[in-house]
Amino acid sequence: MTLPGMAKVLVIGVGNRMRADDAVGPLAIDKLKESSNLPSDWMLIDAGEVPENALGLVEKEKPDRVLLIDACDWDAEPGEVHFFTSEEILKLPIRTISTHGVPLSFWVKMTLVDHPDLKIEMLGIQAGNVGFNESLSAPITTVIGRIEDLVREHLNP
Repeated sequence: MTLPGMAKVLVIGVGNRMRADDAVGPLAIDKLKESSNLPSDWMLIDAGEVPENALGLVEKEKPDRVLLIDACDWDAEPGEVHFFTSEEILKLPIRTISTHGVPLSFWVKMTLVDHPDLKIEMLGIQAGNVGFNESLSAPITTVIGRIEDLVREHLNP
């Protein structure tokens, strides 16, 4: 239950668990769920490869803020993290961000149609390897280990 005056946050992990570093979004959600003291107003969702399936949750839960977590490719060093605003996501070339068939810019655009005041951000994590049935790269494993601190620091500055 959300207390009055507290922002409700929907944290959505996006990715394919079978494609090495692309699994970072769902694995981040797993790691966050292991925490015993997350804020009670955080809702954690593993959207897998289809973030558009989480559109209904925005309508149902009416969060004040959405944080997407996904593996990205913006030509940075593997494991580098960047928090993208919805405006940044919408301005980037379609393949710069998401490693999925439907880019997250589509998700952001569709969500903002019905919820124009919703604050949507993405924790993008530069992928190194997205090969099928391969292990996470060392830099992504390191990021997963710090995911709770990264998310907490960003959502509660």
